[in-house]
Amino acid sequence: MHLRQSQALPRTEAQLAREGEKERIAQMAWSELADANQVQDEKIDRLKALRLARQAGR
Repeated sequence: MHLRQSQALPRTEAQLAREGEKERIAQMAWSELADANQVQDEKIDRLKALRLARQAGR
């Protein structure tokens, strides 16, 4: 089942568009994950500093 040249081009363009959309979504997901990890790391650092300050005060 061979496609004519006129049919192959729109399919290729559609496939590239879908792949580009998947890549954009993946980048957004990785960015959100990185942001969440940064927030968690900052919270851990803050809690660790509070714990160390409390221990130093004893």
